[in-house]
Amino acid sequence: MTRGTRNACLAACLALTLPAAVVAQEPAASDSSRRDSLRLYRLPPLAATATRIPASPAETGFPTATLERRDLLAEPTTRASRALTFLPGAAIEEGSGPGGPAVLHLRGAGEPYTQMLFDGVAINISGGFNDIAGLLMTNVDRIEVARGPLSALWGSSAMAGAVQFLTHEGAAGPTRFAVLLEGGGAATHGGAGRSEVTASGGGERLRWSAGAGGAYDRGIYAVPTDLATGDASLRLDAHPSDRWDLTATARYIAIQANLPVRDPGVTRVPLDPNQRDRHHRWLGALSAGFAATPSWHQRVTASLLRDEFVYEDTHDSLPGAYPFFVFNYNFHFRSVLLRPGLEYVGTHEVAAGAAHVAFSYGARWQRETETNDQAGDFGPSHMVLGRANTALFTELEGRWGPRLSALVGARLEKFAGLRAELLPRAGLVFAVVPERFSLRASAGRSFKAPNVDQQYLATPSTVPNPALRPEHSASWEVGATFTGSSRAASLSVGYFHQDYDGLIATVAADTGSKQTNKNVGRTRSEGVEVSLERRWSLRWSGGADVTWVRTVVLDNTGLSAADYPVGGALPATPRVTGNAFVSGDLSHAFSALARVTLVGRQVVLTERFSGQRVASPAYALAELVLQWHASRAFTVYTRCGNLFDAHYLTAFDRPGVPRNVSVGMRLAP
Repeated sequence: MTRGTRNACLAACLALTLPAAVVAQEPAASDSSRRDSLRLYRLPPLAATATRIPASPAETGFPTATLERRDLLAEPTTRASRALTFLPGAAIEEGSGPGGPAVLHLRGAGEPYTQMLFDGVAINISGGFNDIAGLLMTNVDRIEVARGPLSALWGSSAMAGAVQFLTHEGAAGPTRFAVLLEGGGAATHGGAGRSEVTASGGGERLRWSAGAGGAYDRGIYAVPTDLATGDASLRLDAHPSDRWDLTATARYIAIQANLPVRDPGVTRVPLDPNQRDRHHRWLGALSAGFAATPSWHQRVTASLLRDEFVYEDTHDSLPGAYPFFVFNYNFHFRSVLLRPGLEYVGTHEVAAGAAHVAFSYGARWQRETETNDQAGDFGPSHMVLGRANTALFTELEGRWGPRLSALVGARLEKFAGLRAELLPRAGLVFAVVPERFSLRASAGRSFKAPNVDQQYLATPSTVPNPALRPEHSASWEVGATFTGSSRAASLSVGYFHQDYDGLIATVAADTGSKQTNKNVGRTRSEGVEVSLERRWSLRWSGGADVTWVRTVVLDNTGLSAADYPVGGALPATPRVTGNAFVSGDLSHAFSALARVTLVGRQVVLTERFSGQRVASPAYALAELVLQWHASRAFTVYTRCGNLFDAHYLTAFDRPGVPRNVSVGMRLAP
């Protein structure tokens, strides 16, 4: 049950967007024609999630998508789980319905196979789980999603890719602040709101940014979800000399919610008034950089994550008996994870004529300690588990003239009690016609180490398995990008293929009624990604994105053949996902953005993690955002989700959010 509260298995809602820049949010420019040119032909930012040294996404061979601050302003969103659906390859699955656990999947991969980071600090817990229900984006400047095998860069769990939230860097000058207020709700029950305050400033030697925010959502069910979130962020950037720089980031996140939906669904059993969880995260990093020479740089980073998770439920009355399992016990679980880390990175950059080569190398140490306490009908237990891991890594990035760029890297990682893992990757980009038509290819090997719970946790209902092996994957992909004149249009097409082996699953132990974790089965995920972006004029732009994903069970040894038949698709993985949008300035004071999101037909399990395989129908949702820019400092907006009030299911017997409307304002003097 503990794992069930953290993990909401496989697939749901993929999307992409490239929102138009909003005139009223752009910096002042005395030359309006120059401002409009920048709006029309803006270059993509350097990405820090796909490579060790920030580089253009077009140079690495690994697809990367970015949401910048202007994009988040053009389409205001309450939570990170919604913003991530703006990017290609990302799918959010809500297996317990809206307000319950929300987990991210990339390209049909399982939840633990995507590394989630804030400013380089991984926030995944218990071996990769990444429930982001309620997660806000206070003081976040940019979101990056890098797809493909990234264990060579980020280590365990980055099998399908990585997502990074980057905190806003303050600018030198007087203090700037912004205030955001929003309220609204859904047609059924509903009731939601959020607020946010951010500020930044500083001088040439020391700059800072800070923010605090909160949000509340009553939920759509008769029993309220009462999802409440608060977060706070701080970033300091110091340049004591031309050779030294220091960066410190800190963030606190608190999330709590009731969990009214039981695993069998909403209508087949009564809602649960007693099930709830809460989550507290403290994370931060301190990084010091030293430029020994203009081309040789050193950086040392210390990081820390403290994660406290509490789940509790009490027995309640259920009428009659059911032909499926219903969890209805007195149960309390508390887990506290402490993860300090220390990393060194050195980089050399060499330029000779048309060639430019950047070489990086480094080492990382990390220790994870987890304290678990359990009480209730299954008996009490207390365990303290811990282990360390170390890694050596290197990466070579090169550009040779206007046509060829390459990336080659590897990581050697060793977890205590497990054998060392060698994780190579390589990417190549060839510009057939420079700045117009390019081809790319990449390949790599990734892994996910079993978490300490899976290996060593012993409770009245579980049996440890210290012989567990890591999960592995091997992948490759190819693609092409076409860019129109003046960068006003682009088309990207890619095919990816990834095999997963030694998957870890919770299965019946040999002792009878207890459970344990074992390496079982093999699966495959492959598909095609197509995205189109088009700007018709200075005021109007649009785009579309579609992903076809085919998942297949290759080996179901140790798993239920009914739930995971050989040759069958993985549950809760939509075959087709995508969206189309158009945005523009209706006038100097008004702007609009309209989007349609498609989630295709998928196979789901009737009891969320088990039960019969049934087909869940496809659905499409429309959204409309209107903004009134009363002045350069004050904006009022309204957002209408599920515009046509379509009925859809996030999983079997779990209806989605009906039509919902929010109204907000943003003041940024």
